[in-house]
Amino acid sequence: MKALKIFLVAGGSFLFCSAAIAQSFTYEIVWQPVDFVGGMTGPDGEPTGGAGIVSGAYTTKYSDGSVQKGAVRCIGQDQPDGGLFDLHFSCTAKGDAEPASIVYGCNYLGKPGPKTPLGCVGGIQAKDKDGKLQNGALTMEWYTDANARGTGQWYTAGK
Repeated sequence: MKALKIFLVAGGSFLFCSAAIAQSFTYEIVWQPVDFVGGMTGPDGEPTGGAGIVSGAYTTKYSDGSVQKGAVRCIGQDQPDGGLFDLHFSCTAKGDAEPASIVYGCNYLGKPGPKTPLGCVGGIQAKDKDGKLQNGALTMEWYTDANARGTGQWYTAGK
């Protein structure tokens, strides 16, 4: 249930292997099935503490008209009830440019359940062609078991 959504989320993340300064983008991800790991039954009888690993293929379209394709791999885990996010994801995206690291916090867009879409916010970081860190922000909607879409913005270089 919740663990399934964990991986439905990740993303979108992943679409951002090319770090352009102050460049906005949109992306789409097609996910493979989630490989669930662990978890227990909570006091309410529902699964909790589960994690999962998911891989997918992304296509990113930048505001300058360029397109990048690549692969993304994420691990996600349920978060305790009452927290800011229902799920957290940590991802690596690889394409033609330097690999990008992505983190997401996600919540169910409705009553929690295995078929409920996820809404996520996150950050992305990658090195540019000169080896300088680039930072950005993301949104992602994981709207089916196999599909996610989102938006992002690369900001100025880090240190």
